[in-house]
Amino acid sequence: MMRYLYLFLCLSLFLLLAACSDGRASAPELVAPEAASARAFDPGQCHLTTTAAVPAYLNPDTEPGSVGDETPDDAEAIQVVTMRDGSLWYQLAVGVWIQVDGVAYTTRGDCAP
Repeated sequence: MMRYLYLFLCLSLFLLLAACSDGRASAPELVAPEAASARAFDPGQCHLTTTAAVPAYLNPDTEPGSVGDETPDDAEAIQVVTMRDGSLWYQLAVGVWIQVDGVAYTTRGDCAP
């Protein structure tokens, strides 16, 4: 009897977890009060290319300062955020954020905010 109860509980937990998941991996959730909108991309959905090096940040915020430069050449983006001030930020699959305002860049795929 205990074996059936254990099996029932395991199956119930599995079904509960399956029902709560949409089966897709998603980008980390952005918690920033200055964000007006955010959109996560499916793997391979959005790629960026810039013509020059762009400062890279750990968050979509220029205040802490840049952690280096990125020169995305068909780099995969996992998330896009539009800030309340209108600035547009993409998080690259390597984990850093780049602000594309005033930067010559092209996109491949569905990269709309």
